[in-house]
Amino acid sequence: MSNAASNAPNNVEYDAIFVGGGASGRFGSCFLQGLGKKPLIVEMDHLGGECHKCRCAFENFVADQAAMADCLRLYSGKSWYPEINLKGISHSRAMKTYRDVGSRAFADAMEFQTVKQLGVAVAWGQAKIIDKNTVEVNGVKYKGKNMVIATGSRPMMPGIKGDKLENVWTYRDHPNMTWDPKKIVLVGGGKIGMGKASMFAPFGIDVTVLEKYTCMPKWDADVREFVFRNMKMRGIKIHEGVEVKEILGKTKVEGVKAIVDGKEQIFECDAVMITSGLTPNSEIAKPLGVEIGRGNEIVVNDKMETSVPGVYAVGDVAGPPFFMACARKEGMTAAKNICGENAVMDYELIPDHTYISPLEATMIGLTETEARAKYKNVICIKVPVGERPPEVKPEEYQEGYAGNALPVCGRMHTLNLLYFGANMNGMLKAVVNADTREYVGFHHVGDGAKVAFQYLGYLMKKGWKVDDMAQLNEVFLNAEHFIQLSRLIAGKKKLTDFK
Repeated sequence: MSNAASNAPNNVEYDAIFVGGGASGRFGSCFLQGLGKKPLIVEMDHLGGECHKCRCAFENFVADQAAMADCLRLYSGKSWYPEINLKGISHSRAMKTYRDVGSRAFADAMEFQTVKQLGVAVAWGQAKIIDKNTVEVNGVKYKGKNMVIATGSRPMMPGIKGDKLENVWTYRDHPNMTWDPKKIVLVGGGKIGMGKASMFAPFGIDVTVLEKYTCMPKWDADVREFVFRNMKMRGIKIHEGVEVKEILGKTKVEGVKAIVDGKEQIFECDAVMITSGLTPNSEIAKPLGVEIGRGNEIVVNDKMETSVPGVYAVGDVAGPPFFMACARKEGMTAAKNICGENAVMDYELIPDHTYISPLEATMIGLTETEARAKYKNVICIKVPVGERPPEVKPEEYQEGYAGNALPVCGRMHTLNLLYFGANMNGMLKAVVNADTREYVGFHHVGDGAKVAFQYLGYLMKKGWKVDDMAQLNEVFLNAEHFIQLSRLIAGKKKLTDFK
């Protein structure tokens, strides 16, 4: 918990009390303050939510360390690189540094921004909701005209037998690791599970992913194929359509029993991480009588209003998509409506990403399959192109193979393709409605492209076309490469596949 004293007087009526100071509560309250109103945040631990504790900021840190470890391992003793001894590499030691330094420094920054720079009032402690206008914190009651529930989410536990054994973890336990498992099984192959697999494997940990349905189901088929091949090349084992029956062990994890392809199989391991999704923390709001959905989320409309007038819910507690950008915008949407505006939350064209050490995958819009089902005439712009040589010869020119060019979408990892072949350097794909020349989807595996994807959604809503992209000025060589590829075909009256 923060050591700061509450800076919140209780003898005033606040325009809104935000119960929770994570992504949605912090940004919503700051935005409301900017609109000239008086917000109050009630937070029991720290500002910024789970981001710097165990989710986005933490995962960026771990992914960076995993990428470095991967590169050291990949190029040890090759060409101009000397032999690099990775015998003492430790995932848990990296976690200790983040716990001791990174997370605490990040919390300091969030508090400085919110309290010192913006002057938002914070009451530190556990919130007890008395009614829709009253919250009690450490015996002190605070009054507000509106209430915004922003209590986030927690790991979803699917109720597997043995899930109380020692060394059964969730993403919340990841930063607290004090030892390195030899083998870990990840139960769940969605965004959390696949990302965690790429974070553990570079440290020499044997990784198996068990997914009940399909891994990364909403991603483009080419990206999924790339990810699966990449992970297989790096020794990560992925099983889909799996029914996990039991986590085995007397007091500690010893293995996982599962049905794979209709047959019972035992996966030996000394740690299990449950990565099967999230459950909203809506329990605190039940005394208010707000409607609760099947997934334990607080039901809201597109204004972030609950079924109780004057009560809003924002962020993970309001259900999917469980994405920080959405949580922040939901907080802003609630703030606008508290001020009398008629603001609605827009979930269209939200980018997504996951880690594939030493790269990352990013997407926005339609997959190629979805686009072809929706539009009559669809074309794709894609890299890499051309055939690859049948044998990898990294320091030898092999004539006539366009697919052996230094990869443009790997950026800092430009040698991966030459040394290790396809599925190690990256790929990109733009999906275009050829009749209107508008982009309808972008997909990328590489390094650094998610910066550009932050802006692509806005441009796509404006009807961004191949001809518009061709007018931009790229900073070459760049991570995403969409500008120059679009420019190559923009002069054609009839667009055709460029892949």
